[in-house]
Amino acid sequence: MVNAMCREMEMRVEGRNRPQMSTVYFGGGTPSILPEKLLNKLFEAIHRHYEVDPGAEVTLEANPDDMSDSMISAWNQLGINRLSIGLQSSHNERLTWMNRIHSAEEGRHAVQQAQDAGIENISLDLMYNFPGSTIQELEEDIHSMLSLSPKHISAYGLTIEPQTVFGKRFKKGELQPLPEESAVQQFQYVRKRLAESGFEGYEISNFGQPGFFAVHNTNYWFQKPYDAIGPGAHGFDGMQRTENLPNNALYIKSILEKGELYQKVEILSDVDRANEHILTRLRTKWGLDLDELSGISGIVLDQIRQEELNAFEKEALIYRQNQFVFLTEEGKLLADRIAMELMV
Repeated sequence: MVNAMCREMEMRVEGRNRPQMSTVYFGGGTPSILPEKLLNKLFEAIHRHYEVDPGAEVTLEANPDDMSDSMISAWNQLGINRLSIGLQSSHNERLTWMNRIHSAEEGRHAVQQAQDAGIENISLDLMYNFPGSTIQELEEDIHSMLSLSPKHISAYGLTIEPQTVFGKRFKKGELQPLPEESAVQQFQYVRKRLAESGFEGYEISNFGQPGFFAVHNTNYWFQKPYDAIGPGAHGFDGMQRTENLPNNALYIKSILEKGELYQKVEILSDVDRANEHILTRLRTKWGLDLDELSGISGIVLDQIRQEELNAFEKEALIYRQNQFVFLTEEGKLLADRIAMELMV
């Protein structure tokens, strides 16, 4: 797999000036399971084929059960300066329910190990809206995470998708989702509690202390181009989106045996680009820039969606400042619906 990923980098930069990178992100699974030798090989390939900015944000998604003093030290030496750690909950029964291997105590210890090793920029994942959960349980989870002094928290309400383990349990009647009213209360509580603790909600599910917003993820929301390496990886060059083969074995065979960058390619129309802009930018603190939208797509949204914009403003779901459209706190509860109705 690592050999194929290194070869893919070589193929991607062929014929291009050495691309400059301001961020590097290891995610999409369990990259923390990789031994130092293989991570080192990936870093060597990255620096061989790309010009990585000296102050680049280099993030690794890490599971607490993969984190040891020796591995954290290796990550530090390789230049990884940001960890996204999947704590999820401070309650062991919830972690067991999610099939997480680590305990709450092991999760806390892993975060403290990373901090002791000098990795200051740490993001923690928080899950909420569990079936049968309460505001008190959520407060305990948030309190536990805040006591670890993270710089960033990503907070996700549990959603039950049909083809997942949770979806199958739901279909069998083994679990009942949290009632909508309780789910709304938990969403609002997360935003209020984190804001009071100095975390700004710069995107609906992401909260950072000043100076610690995730640069990499923010680039996604601003439709900046990026290369994506590995099976199932999705890339964007500014005009088209690509998708690698998701199957590990087929991906490796395609790259190493056939020498083919097999991928799906979607060339974005002006309408596609406009809709992506609406969907992503509305979710952020920076809001939807109608002038920028018009500049990239030629679409004047406040003319063709004037009725919808006026209705949302009247319902206090959005507000406008000059050419920008922002979601209100109430609007954030309905972000996807609002974006869908504004799409072209």
